[in-house]
Amino acid sequence: MDGNGVKEQLSDKQLRVIPHLLAAPSIEEGCKQAKVARATVYEWLKSEAFRDELKRHREEIVTGALETLKANVTKATGTLVGLLDSQNESIRHRTAKDIIEFTLRSAENENLEARIEALEERLKEQHGRWR
Repeated sequence: MDGNGVKEQLSDKQLRVIPHLLAAPSIEEGCKQAKVARATVYEWLKSEAFRDELKRHREEIVTGALETLKANVTKATGTLVGLLDSQNESIRHRTAKDIIEFTLRSAENENLEARIEALEERLKEQHGRWR
């Protein structure tokens, strides 16, 4: 169901409570912040349309956070590399260890991706179109 169809099924009150639910550490706290009875929100959570809209908003938040992290990877990498020259031996050691671990994990992920692609290619050859 598209976002417009879901929004048409939900009341303004339901749409207003969603940001509170996502920002709060618990549903109960979100209900308090939104000034909506907990029982009401639990009733709304039984609705597929409400759950879908909640999920859509959560995914937007996660996507935005990931984009922010990606935009700052170069800066974070520069910071780590800079810490390799720290006067503090403990910081240099932890930084070097982190860089090595990140590099190994990255290589491992690339290896897994290549293996998955090879398996998908084999399946495609054996059984026709895979995806």
